[in-house]
Amino acid sequence: MRTRSTLIALSGELLLQAALAAGLLASCPPALRVVLTGITLLLVPGFAWLKLLHARPPGGPWLAPGWALGLGVAWNAVLLSLCAIARVPFTHLATALLPANALLWAVVLARRSGGVAREVVTALERETAPLAGGHRESAPEAPAGAALALTMLAALCACAYAARLGAPLHYVSDSPDHVGTIRRMLEHGVLFPNDAFFRDAGGAGVDPRKFLWHGEAALIAVIARVTPLVAWRDLPILLSPLLILNVAAFGALLAGGPGAAFAAWALLLTYGGSLASTPMRETVYAAKLADHLALATAVAVLADLARPSRGTRLAAAALAIGAVAAHVFAALQFAIVFSALAAGLALRERGIGPSLRRLIGTALAVGGAVAPFALWQLLRTPAPVNPIHTEAQGLLTLWDGVRVVSPGVLWDWMGSAWLLFPMLTPRLWREGRGDAAALFLLTTAAAVGTILFVPPVVSVLQPRVGYLLMRVVWMTPLAALVAWALPRLIADLRSGAPRARGMAAAQLGAVALLLAPALLDAARVARHSGEIAADERRLSPLVWRADLEWMDAHLPRGSVVLSDPLTSYAVPMMTHDYVVTLLDQHSSPSDPQALRRLLDARDALDPFGDWARMRALLARYGVDAIALNRRFAEVPALDYWTPRPEWFVEERGRLDRFPSAFERVYDRGDFVVYWVHRAALDTLRTPVASRPFVNRYRPGTDGIARRVAPGAPALLGFALSPRVAAPGDTVRGVIVWRAIERLPAGSYQIAVRFDRPLPGGFTPPACISKPLRKLIERLHHERYRFRADHLPVGGEYGVDLWTPDQAVRDSFSLVVPLDVANGDYQVQARMIRQPHYANLRLSDYFFDNDYFSGLPVGFFRVARRSVARRDVSEPRCYAAVLSAAGASMHPPRVEKPRPRAASEGEER
Repeated sequence: MRTRSTLIALSGELLLQAALAAGLLASCPPALRVVLTGITLLLVPGFAWLKLLHARPPGGPWLAPGWALGLGVAWNAVLLSLCAIARVPFTHLATALLPANALLWAVVLARRSGGVAREVVTALERETAPLAGGHRESAPEAPAGAALALTMLAALCACAYAARLGAPLHYVSDSPDHVGTIRRMLEHGVLFPNDAFFRDAGGAGVDPRKFLWHGEAALIAVIARVTPLVAWRDLPILLSPLLILNVAAFGALLAGGPGAAFAAWALLLTYGGSLASTPMRETVYAAKLADHLALATAVAVLADLARPSRGTRLAAAALAIGAVAAHVFAALQFAIVFSALAAGLALRERGIGPSLRRLIGTALAVGGAVAPFALWQLLRTPAPVNPIHTEAQGLLTLWDGVRVVSPGVLWDWMGSAWLLFPMLTPRLWREGRGDAAALFLLTTAAAVGTILFVPPVVSVLQPRVGYLLMRVVWMTPLAALVAWALPRLIADLRSGAPRARGMAAAQLGAVALLLAPALLDAARVARHSGEIAADERRLSPLVWRADLEWMDAHLPRGSVVLSDPLTSYAVPMMTHDYVVTLLDQHSSPSDPQALRRLLDARDALDPFGDWARMRALLARYGVDAIALNRRFAEVPALDYWTPRPEWFVEERGRLDRFPSAFERVYDRGDFVVYWVHRAALDTLRTPVASRPFVNRYRPGTDGIARRVAPGAPALLGFALSPRVAAPGDTVRGVIVWRAIERLPAGSYQIAVRFDRPLPGGFTPPACISKPLRKLIERLHHERYRFRADHLPVGGEYGVDLWTPDQAVRDSFSLVVPLDVANGDYQVQARMIRQPHYANLRLSDYFFDNDYFSGLPVGFFRVARRSVARRDVSEPRCYAAVLSAAGASMHPPRVEKPRPRAASEGEER
């Protein structure tokens, strides 16, 4: 009977796959086609391998789809590898997968028809296998009843969340990078194109961050008959709930059915911080998929330790292939977590006991399975040489060059919930070390802490791993810890001794307090999902879709387009064209010219640049067209240069003056495309206009420039207008800078910081001034410090181009935050050069006068409308420079530019 039902289900699945391949479902919504294609491509062969291996995930058949996903990814990775070896276009698999999957299931059914005796033997093997610790652990309780319903509800909520919002597609997300690569893969039929973005990239275009998973996503797009963009956007609808089930299987292994439910909900609510952030919708990203398949591999290894079985061991090896096929970083993850678990088992057993021997055997099987794929990826990709990637970043200096990873990564990834680890570790060691799965929670957390926060380890790994060191925090099994702890705390609260009940109540209260922000975020997302979706569309390259589609239809295929970094980032995502540069850190780690490309695009589109420089750059990159774009909902904050509206107007005016060289072939007012006529460009000799914001430095009248910091320009003057403003008002300012010497290229940021005294004239000790100020702000529900950051002159005239004989006027504007207190604020200003993820010092977490403090340059008053405004006195230093700038003057005090995503040492 079971064979008959399996055959009926299989026939339906294969018919569905055939209908998709034949285009019979073309009238269905694209999202539905993507999900159905994902099921046939990933889950159908994955379930076949589950049956062939006689593997059963913890928690039983309801949680099996999570493992089926990993096995399906591994199966398709093997097929794609065979295409690469045979030098056959991988797109041929779109038609070959149906017979391949049918053949795979035919083997399954043939084995089942004569496999009753084999199943009995397998069952006996499971019962008589060597047991860890000398006793047989019972099978984990499968979720049933309320636990099963809650687990499935969490998966359903993940599906609905992904369906409502889709994969992140905003300006600075990783999606344009991935979608552009998949488009180029389909265009050439090549798994690993080195010209995904740049026509002239050569070997530097090989990207080690992309492996076989991108080929599988490309096949889903082909079979579903959708664009790569649509496939990428909608795949999380399938993947997010499956990854919930993966973590639920870990919860079932730790605490049975209740553990599965707690793990599922904990992951849904806390993954990447909360649902207000995007990681739960990034499940289509190779790094996120690999992270979850690596966890599924670890669960298989732990299940094999609990109930040794050849099938579970083989499933662990196959799941590991799926993880490494998604991202080779998974191989490093295996080395870390299994080595840590081995150390924990050795400590627990005081030597090499049965569990450790079993783990060593399974780890060797996993290593042998993934070694060919990991070596293939490592050998085919050059070493990281991209200066944007290789620069030390996201680090915290303790003292005298002794550094660790910034602890901000804990808050960025888990919010305050990371505190559950130190809180629950004593009990976890006391009660859980006898269980390999619970011990895994301890050893993995200890390994992550060692890699991130032990200085000798950081000093060894950081030069080799770079910013990927910050990704190690993803390995922390927070959801599994919640699944282990909550059932035990609830049991203690119900039936424990009075002291145990009190301790359980206190810890449950702490858990609720630490998880409350994630719960509140989830409620806000559910209540405002429509607004969130609309806001993301407003900040997405999709607002230029019609313009890019015109370019794709009317420009010769393979044209090279010169544009700003954001528009350039979107061009390969929606056209067949190439670009000169990409956005900030999104170029391949293997590209040594990534920073040079950004700066060359800036110089070529400089409204006040000379024609000789422009001709040389356009010839170097073979530029065919120029796209100017002003359609941004807000001026984006980038690392190097950003397309401000003023830049658009000036550059368009420059190109429009010479239509013979720059033929305007498309014009929608705020999006313009020019075709470059190289011969006419070669004749241009017209003098360029002088920069209106640059004057010659006059030592006698401009005064003495004050150095803000080593390696940065000196400050000549500062002006702010108006000097009195209410929350919500816009304030404009001018800073005058002078470069004392020529400075290197890089990401320069200017911070303008406003500070006022604390209420009542309270002055805390300097060594704890920052945390005390934040506490007072929280209690008073108002802030006494705020900051605005910006690029020097929008990055259009790079600091690396400034000369000592120039005085550069940098204009900026800021909006006074709504939650700042009334009062007189001292203003500071500072310019610093920093990497994408800022490096901090330990003192920056405690001292208000921190490393990022700048020069005092004046005062500013915040006064709500009901508060009488009196005049604010203003120092008259630098008056000549400021009057020349045409702005009223006012001096500030500064704070560091906002560290991007790596730290919480500074206030938001």
